[in-house]
Amino acid sequence: MPVYYIDGQSQGNEQNSLPRKAKIAIAYAESDTVDHGKFRIYWQPIGDRTNNEAEYYALLKALELIAEKATGKSLGNIGEALVRSDSKLVVNQVNGEWRVEDERLMELSSQAREMIEKLGSVRLEWVPREENCAGLWLEGKLKPFSVERLR
Repeated sequence: MPVYYIDGQSQGNEQNSLPRKAKIAIAYAESDTVDHGKFRIYWQPIGDRTNNEAEYYALLKALELIAEKATGKSLGNIGEALVRSDSKLVVNQVNGEWRVEDERLMELSSQAREMIEKLGSVRLEWVPREENCAGLWLEGKLKPFSVERLR
């Protein structure tokens, strides 16, 4: 089963007076048993966003990549895919275990749930930070098989 590790980062998030510089990363492998050096990293700058927004944007981009791989197949029959995040907020809000109170995050959470429903067999689960390959790459701690900037 393909696995997508996602992470978002917002530099300057703690400073309200300056624009933030956020980016997202998605680490992709054909299976969960692949070693860290075999991941493909997809990343994208996303501008002035909070950390939580960046985490949601990473999830939405991963779901877009899953949908692109499903081209030619019916969306309800893509096979299974696993998305892992170290953001308890995103995982628990999208999985319906926590309420979403922030207005901006409500919209992002709703988009994510709709995309997961359309795709069918996508599972979203939490992993500890030290197991999140996308986060490790953002921190400069992972050297992947390949790196591609998304547009």
